[in-house]
Amino acid sequence: MRRCHKAKSTPACVKMVNDMHAEFWIDKWQKAEIGFHLEDYHPMLTRHWRTLGVGAGARVFVPLCGKSLDMIFLLRQGCQVIGNELSPIAIQQFFADQNLQVTSTTVSGITVYEAAGIRLIQGDFFQLDRQTLGSFEAVYDRASLIAMPPDLQHHYAEHLLALAPVAAPILLITLDYDPAEMNGPPFATPADQVTRLFGASFHIKMLERIDALADNPALQRRGLTALSETAWHLRPRDRASNHMGMIW
Repeated sequence: MRRCHKAKSTPACVKMVNDMHAEFWIDKWQKAEIGFHLEDYHPMLTRHWRTLGVGAGARVFVPLCGKSLDMIFLLRQGCQVIGNELSPIAIQQFFADQNLQVTSTTVSGITVYEAAGIRLIQGDFFQLDRQTLGSFEAVYDRASLIAMPPDLQHHYAEHLLALAPVAAPILLITLDYDPAEMNGPPFATPADQVTRLFGASFHIKMLERIDALADNPALQRRGLTALSETAWHLRPRDRASNHMGMIW
């Protein structure tokens, strides 16, 4: 995947990378090349969701949600789910797989699919605004940040902050490996990158880190010899402060 080479990416370069990123994922869904999809709830979600202190009835935003079963887990915790996904194929498969009756509406080129407790917005994450997304009380990001090339991760974090209410915590799951061994996606996102992206706005707590290589044979075949997976609790700080947060 092509990258911007300037120290500070220009808007034109960022748009080019985002367009290529979007085309890449649309193509993956069209070809059913979705090895990233899990056929069960993510174990780190089930172990750590309660850490966020999100109550029943809370609205949870899941960016780049695909057809993740994690949305069903959140629904069963009493949450309402607001997802965003670029591919209409992923959204349609999700509702079909779950045998949910769904309604859809299209306004200004944005299609919103709704079923009991779940609202999925089909379109580019970077085109979302607060009016379209609506309010929410928490964020679950298992496969969104790590799907972004390094050139887009900073812009992703900025846009997520622009969409999120001040008090919304985030459960973030990242992968880390030696980028010399493999080109993403998924993209290596080490602890210092998490701090750079979110430290000014969140207190960052590492909840768990595991050796994930054995659970990812496809990534081994792509050349990885080591792989770690980490769950993070991002707890909002006063956004008026420019202090760079440290990991708890």
